[in-house]
Amino acid sequence: MTAALGAVVLWSTNAYAAGYALERMSVGWLLLVQFGTAAVVFGVLRVRARTAQAAPGRRGPGVVAVGLVGLTGTIVLQYVAFALAPIVAANVLAYGWPLLAAVWVAATRRDAPSLAGAGLAVLGFAGVALIFAGPGHDAGVVGDDAVAGYAAALGSALCMTFYTLGSARSAIRPADLLAPATTVGAVVAGTVVAVTGPPAPGPVGLAAAVYIGLGPMAAGYGLWTRAMSGGGAARLAPLGFATPMLSTGLLLVAGATAAVSTLAGIGLVLVCSLGVLVVHRYAGRAVVPPTADRPSPRRPDRAAGRVLACPPRRPPRRPGWSR
Repeated sequence: MTAALGAVVLWSTNAYAAGYALERMSVGWLLLVQFGTAAVVFGVLRVRARTAQAAPGRRGPGVVAVGLVGLTGTIVLQYVAFALAPIVAANVLAYGWPLLAAVWVAATRRDAPSLAGAGLAVLGFAGVALIFAGPGHDAGVVGDDAVAGYAAALGSALCMTFYTLGSARSAIRPADLLAPATTVGAVVAGTVVAVTGPPAPGPVGLAAAVYIGLGPMAAGYGLWTRAMSGGGAARLAPLGFATPMLSTGLLLVAGATAAVSTLAGIGLVLVCSLGVLVVHRYAGRAVVPPTADRPSPRRPDRAAGRVLACPPRRPPRRPGWSR
């Protein structure tokens, strides 16, 4: 859980840092610097892991696709959304992916907390509709551009949902999963910069982009990948709901603006997100604790959310003895 919370805290600063950097550089330069920074970090981690002769994880086309879609696709679409749409609304939509994950969990687990979370997720989608219906002229954004930005934000949320569920089924090390994705992202962003030829960023904007590459991207994705591995998605993915709440609060405190209808949609999404968090938190406390009259070893019953007693083990038979 500590790794997942660390990722959430880092991601909560992403939108504010992105808005700050986009005022000082093009989206192509921002993607190039942050992908390049993260690629260097994951490359160093891979070299160190090989030097330590760590056991390699499972590799294959599916694992590569998880990294490319989950990281490269998520970040590219997210920053296109930040550049085109009002950043407060785009941030909520892009980080609304736990709503989609809640629907998946309900479809696979079908227990009461998961079904309640899915119902709240459906209600949260009404907030998404309000954001789309809101005027696009706030923050100086043209309406058509805002709609395109909102669509990119939803695409980013879909990619992040895919990454959360895919990384939960992968045993590969985070650096091995994310190094190819960040390298491809850096190459694509570098090609865009070379073709469009925007001016190079100044030192302040460059520092903001490097922070995004080191913090929200490298450390954030690395921690989240570690938390989701081994089937952690069903237990810890709801923690992702804290990201839009924290990041939206930071943006509003920093002076970001939004239309009234947009704020209403944002509020509905955040309330539903908080509701899913509460539901899963309550379900986690409903586990039956061990008692004094049940001293035998326990094992978790994941389907029922209970703790069951294991049957006593027989002592091993000695050679030459028979019954």
